[in-house]
This record gives sequence, structure tokens and C-alpha cells, in this order.
Amino acid sequence: MPRWVGFLGSWALLVLALGLAAIAVAGESINVRDIRRLDRVAMIDEMIAERTGNKAGQLRQTAARRAAEVNALQNKVQNAEKQTDDVPDTGQTIIVSTAENKLYVRRNGQTVFEAVCSTGKGSTLAIDGHTWVFDTPIGKLHVVAKEENPEWVPPDWHFIEEARQNAMRVVYLNPGQSIDARTGDPVSRNEGIWSWFGGGSGPVLKVKGNTVVEVSGNSERELPEGKMIVAGSAIVVPPTNTKQRHFKGILGQYRLELGDGYGIHGTDQPEKLGQSVSHGCVRLGDQDIATLYAMATIGDTVIIY
Repeated sequence: MPRWVGFLGSWALLVLALGLAAIAVAGESINVRDIRRLDRVAMIDEMIAERTGNKAGQLRQTAARRAAEVNALQNKVQNAEKQTDDVPDTGQTIIVSTAENKLYVRRNGQTVFEAVCSTGKGSTLAIDGHTWVFDTPIGKLHVVAKEENPEWVPPDWHFIEEARQNAMRVVYLNPGQSIDARTGDPVSRNEGIWSWFGGGSGPVLKVKGNTVVEVSGNSERELPEGKMIVAGSAIVVPPTNTKQRHFKGILGQYRLELGDGYGIHGTDQPEKLGQSVSHGCVRLGDQDIATLYAMATIGDTVIIY
């Protein structure tokens, strides 16, 4: 074999070896870049998890709570459907959808009236071992009475709720007792008697017959009817038979009584119609409650679901 042929063969082998080595180095370089890229991705994932971990947990909790609310609503609908199976569709029935906040009147199988309403907000208020649930009752009820220009006698929870919202306390004014009009603190019996004769250190609140009066020295004034009584940092709860415990205009001009303190009535907050904001009653706008009041009769079936 000529010498130049062997030389060319050796040169070709050298070039081939260098090429393979270059390919190997390039491949290793690519692997290193991939590994570094994966490390950066993993680091970014960890940073995202650290920053959004609490939010993600909150989102999961919110989703679970919403799912539970939907299931509860579905159960309400199913129970209402069972209760309404025996309701004949030949008379007049008032139907309230708490999910839609809509009220319908059906007569002889036809919807003859519908309106936007507000229903219970579903919240609770607990104090001293007693819990109030502000929810519209689900099921079949009846119109037991009709009332024009109804007066609202707010239960104790109304005063407690107002006090909590304004970071105040609640004090009860009972017959025979006195409360300092400036501080809301109870006044001892001797101080109360002395105030009737012009003594004492300041004005006091008292129950006189069916009203609440403020006594200061020799003067006496009756407090406004249907107005919240505030004494210092306290909201005063008067007896239910006093004028100050009877609020006018809160329930609108008409009310359909459903029993157990629930009813369908007007509202002094028409801007909240269509929302679940009531303490359990069904609220309607002025014109709608007037129309429903004229249509309704005592004994009408009311279906709430």
C-alpha cells in the first residue's frame, strides 16, 4: 500500500474522532442546559407555591363551602317539591323562590303576578346561649292575617345586632328601674327616687305607663316614638308595650301574616330588593306589596323554597 494512502486513512480517522467528540460535547452541553432549565422551573414553582399557598388553601375552602351551599339549596328545593305535591293547582298560591328572590302568584295553573323580593340572609346571631337564625322558613305556610300600616315591634336581637355593629353595649330598661341618660348605667333605687324630687346628679330614663320618659330635675320629657334610645355608649331596650318599641314605616303599608313572626310586607330599603338581606320575612316594593295585598285572601297557600 502506498504511504500516502495510509496517511489519508489516518487523517480520516482523526477527523471522524474529532467529530464524534464534538457531538458528545454538544450533547453534554444540551443536557446541562436542560438540567439547569428544569432546576429554574422547579425553583419558580416553589416560589409560586410559597406566595400563593395560603390563597390556594382559601380558594379550596371557598369552593368547598360553595359546594355545600349548593347541596343545601338542592335539598331545600327537593323538600319543597315533596311538600307541594299535594297542593291542588286550582286555587291561588303564593310562591317564593329564595334562590331567585322572586315571588309569584299562580291562579288556576297560570302565573298572574310576579315581583322581585328580598328573603332571609341566612346569618346567625348568638348571645348568652341563645342563637337566632335569620333565614326565611322553607315549606308550606298560609296567610293567617292581613294588616294595613303595620307596626314593627323589634325583637331583642334587633338591638343586640345594632349594638354590635356600632361597638356599643345593650341595657334593658324595665318598669320601676332607672338608667342614667348620659352613661347608660343603671341608677340605684335611692338615686332614682331622689331624682323624682329634683335631686340626683343628672337626667335618668324611666318607664311611665306605656312610654319612656327622661327625668331631669323637675322637668320630664317623653322620648320619640319608634326611635332607637341611646344613652352614652349603650343602646337601651325598652319594654315591648312602650311606644318607643313600636316602629312605624319599617314594614311598609301592608303585611301578610304567615305565623311565627314571619310575613310578607313592604320595606324601607327598596334598594336592597333582589338580595338575601332580611331577617326571615319576605320584602316587596311598595307597589308590589299593594298589588299582592289586594289579590291575597286569608287562607291562601304560601310555598317557600
